[in-house]
Amino acid sequence: MISLEEARSIIAANIRILPHVEIPLSESLGHILAEDLRSDVDHPSADRSMMDGYVIRADARPGSFDVIGEIPASGVSGQSLENGQAMRIFTGAMLPENGGRVVMQEDCRRDGGIIHIGHFNESLFIRRKASEAKAGDMILPSGTRIAATEMAILAQLGCVDPLLIPSPRIRHLATGDELISPETIPAPGQIRDSNSSLLHGLLSAFRCEMKSSRVADDPVAMKDAIREESDLILISGGASVGDHDHGTQVLRDAGFNIHFDKVNLRPGKPLTLATRGRQAAFVIPGNPVSHFVCYHVAIRLAIELMCGLRPSWDFLDLEISDHGIILPNPRETFWPASVSTRNGKLVATPQRWSSSGNTFSLSGTNALIRVDGSGELRTLLLDLPHPRA
Repeated sequence: MISLEEARSIIAANIRILPHVEIPLSESLGHILAEDLRSDVDHPSADRSMMDGYVIRADARPGSFDVIGEIPASGVSGQSLENGQAMRIFTGAMLPENGGRVVMQEDCRRDGGIIHIGHFNESLFIRRKASEAKAGDMILPSGTRIAATEMAILAQLGCVDPLLIPSPRIRHLATGDELISPETIPAPGQIRDSNSSLLHGLLSAFRCEMKSSRVADDPVAMKDAIREESDLILISGGASVGDHDHGTQVLRDAGFNIHFDKVNLRPGKPLTLATRGRQAAFVIPGNPVSHFVCYHVAIRLAIELMCGLRPSWDFLDLEISDHGIILPNPRETFWPASVSTRNGKLVATPQRWSSSGNTFSLSGTNALIRVDGSGELRTLLLDLPHPRA
C-alpha cells in the first residue's frame, strides 16, 4: 500500500497531455491554448472617440464652433476640420482629419448649428491608433486558460477556431448487480445509482465528454464496455478484493499496466490506476463518499494533466469548527467539510460523516479537511479557478 503522495507522483509520471485540436470559439471555455496568438491588426485601427460629444482641432480654444457634420460609430468622415469648426461624434467613431480633441456632450451647449464650449477637460478622450496593441504583438501566449474574457479576446483577434487542448473523452462504468436507475423504486437488495450523477456533476467543470452506463458484476460485460474509444476510463465499484470485484483484473486482461491498487487513504483505500499507451483508467471504490474523495485527490489530477492545466492542490490553515467529530485513523484521511465565512474569516465545518456509503453527508461539501498521521488539520478548498497552465 502506497501513500497518497506516492500515488499522485505516479499519476503525474504516467498521464500525458492530450494532443491539441482546433475547437470552435463558442466551445473554447475552460480549455488551454496550444498556440501563441498575436494581433493581426492594430488595436484600435485608427484614432477613435472615447465619448459621445463633439470633435474639434487639437489647437482649438474654448468658444463657439460651427457644427459641420456628424460621425456615427460606424462612419468615416471625409471632411477636414478648420478653426472654429466641430463635428458631432459618437463613442468608437474614427476621428476626422485634423480632429485632435473630443469634448463630452455634457460640457457643450448647443444652439442650432452652433455649440458653445466654456472649458476643456484635461483628457482628450481619444483612443489612439495601436495604443492597445500593434499588429504582431503577443496577446495570448500558449498555456493560457480560456475564460469568458479570453473568449472575447479571441473574437477580437478573429480567431474563431483556436488550437486548444481538448477535454478528455471519459467512459464511465457503474458496476454492480444491485444498481438500478434513479427513477426506479428499489426492491430488496437494490440501490439507486448515484455515482454516475456525482461524476457527471464533478466532471462538468472540465466540460468532459462522458458516456456512462451500468454494467453487471461480470468480467465479460465489463471488458466489452471498456472497448469503446476513450481517453480515460472510470470504473465505479469492483476495486476491492471480493469475489465480485473484477475491475482491476479486467483492465489487466485488456493490456493495461497496473501502477497501484491500494492507497493509504481514508476513504478510498482500494483505488487503482492503470494505463495503456495514452489511455488511463481508474477503478474507484463504489461508495459515494469514497468516489468524491478519490476524484478530488487523484482523478482530478489526471484530468488536469490531460487538459494541460496546472494541478490545483493548495491547502489552507483555516479555523475548524466542531473538529471533535473528526475521528483519528492511521490512514491519511480527507474529511468532507463545508467552508463558509464567519465574522470576515473562512471557517471549515466538518460534515457528520460516519460511513462512506452515506451520500447525504456530502450535501453542502465544498472542501476536504486533510488529517495526517500527526493529527494536523489542513483544508483543501474545492473547485477553485485554475491559474495559467
